[in-house]
Amino acid sequence: MLSFLLDNVLLLTVIVLTIVALLLPAFMQRRYGPQITPQEATKLINKEHAQVIDVRKPAEYKKGHIARAVNMPVDTIQNRLGDLSRERPVLLVDRTGGDARTAARLLRGVGFTKVYVLENGMFAWAKENMPLEA
Repeated sequence: MLSFLLDNVLLLTVIVLTIVALLLPAFMQRRYGPQITPQEATKLINKEHAQVIDVRKPAEYKKGHIARAVNMPVDTIQNRLGDLSRERPVLLVDRTGGDARTAARLLRGVGFTKVYVLENGMFAWAKENMPLEA
């Protein structure tokens, strides 16, 4: 058995990395909620009246944000939960997705069920030439 493992280290490494690559998205979605593309976000905003919460710092938010987005920096969300409706979807946005995932975990932890993260954040939004307000 040990001989097989030593002879096939590369094969075993590829198998382990493949398993991790397949399971990671499911783990991320379960922990943070689904990540959606800018096109999916637009549908969520227009058809389901999602609350768009921009968790970036105010200075970044003022440079450009999604229409009707509310600036709620990630470190203030805990104190502003009362400003959010639990019935409507919540779309969390940041620069690249990291802070939005942190906020998503917090919201899911206190009972919000319709929590979405803009995949790759405002970087993806701008790359798709989606509209911004200043």
